[in-house]
Amino acid sequence: MKKRGPIIAIAGAVMIVIAASVAYSVMPKMSSDTQGGDFFPSPESLFDNISDKVEIAAGSTYTFSHTTSTAKVTLMWGVHIVDYSPDDSVVVSISNIFGDKFGSFTENDPIFIKSFEAPKADSYNFSVENKGKNPITVIMLFTENPEKSKALTDPNSPFVKNIVPLAEAGFLLIIGIVVIISGAILSIIDWRKGKNQSSRYI
Repeated sequence: MKKRGPIIAIAGAVMIVIAASVAYSVMPKMSSDTQGGDFFPSPESLFDNISDKVEIAAGSTYTFSHTTSTAKVTLMWGVHIVDYSPDDSVVVSISNIFGDKFGSFTENDPIFIKSFEAPKADSYNFSVENKGKNPITVIMLFTENPEKSKALTDPNSPFVKNIVPLAEAGFLLIIGIVVIISGAILSIIDWRKGKNQSSRYI
């Protein structure tokens, strides 16, 4: 039983080695002819439908539209300000062709993502108003049933190829560290027990 601590610690070290190996295998090679731009997925890669870039002047509004394929579908949408600056601000108002309102959102970040359940198959309008002082270039992003989007289901997508293995490696690393600490604590406990038992026979 006195060897349980070292054995557990070794198991934790093995987990850390495996985690490091997985992380190393997916990390981009740092060479002069390697571009790491595709390693981490861009915001656009998480969506199935992407609009063209649209420039919106200060104080102006541009309306994007998306037609859902079925009723009661989760519609995830996002706005990406491509040339973002700290003073940029937009208001996004959502409605359908009948004038029903589905919310209004004020945002000051370069990209933001939200979702709602579309009650029926319909065309939904996303009016983006530039509340800042400078023109902005915007891309509108849409995907229905985000859990089934190409980013999560395509085995060749940057998310599946790179981010998922890194997340698994990170989780395994944390478990390995916890296991090593547990093994060290058990080793100390066993060592103290053995020392106390030895002292009784002196």
